[in-house]
Amino acid sequence: MNELMSDLEFEFSMKPSDMEDLSHLLVEFNGKALIWDDETGGEKEIARLKGHRLDLASARKCYENLQDLFDLITPEISDLGSHIISDNNCYVECCSRDEPEKTPCASLVYIDELVVDPEYRSRGIGTEMLKRMSEVVDLNNALVALKAYPILDEETAARSPELKKKLKNFYAKLGFRHSGEHYMVKDARDCHAQRRRALAEQGISLPAAS
Repeated sequence: MNELMSDLEFEFSMKPSDMEDLSHLLVEFNGKALIWDDETGGEKEIARLKGHRLDLASARKCYENLQDLFDLITPEISDLGSHIISDNNCYVECCSRDEPEKTPCASLVYIDELVVDPEYRSRGIGTEMLKRMSEVVDLNNALVALKAYPILDEETAARSPELKKKLKNFYAKLGFRHSGEHYMVKDARDCHAQRRRALAEQGISLPAAS
């Protein structure tokens, strides 16, 4: 683990959705990375991640049309549905394996936002946030999805083509593939925690992070 990572504190929390009608199907998760700031004498948030986990296995019993459910959550998840729903289902499609069968998703894990303070970018924090998320959120038979579109903040004047390309390349290196123009998806079996569990069942350990 590099020196910066050893100085960071990561916090994650999960709670049922505030949308009462969906609270039995939808969970919200939030994560943040904190570092001690000597100037203020307190902790400073330098990265944040938030998203939703949707229990599709249970949702299929309640909704004849999953798109109707997606439409109730957020505009982004509604739009994503048009790319991933087929025959009222979505499938775990693994990029790294040559598998003829398709496995129905038990859940959709949608990352609404992953933001790293500009001062700390390109230092592995975004990757570490996703790794920590995979250790907290249930990813069993899950499809992980996100919109690879830069979020405007005080440090970003415009979503330049270069910035968009850089962001998509970042997620591609982590195993995400394109689904539509801006969305990217990943088989959760390729996420850190899932790979570690699978290897543990075979008596194999992942190397320690450097």
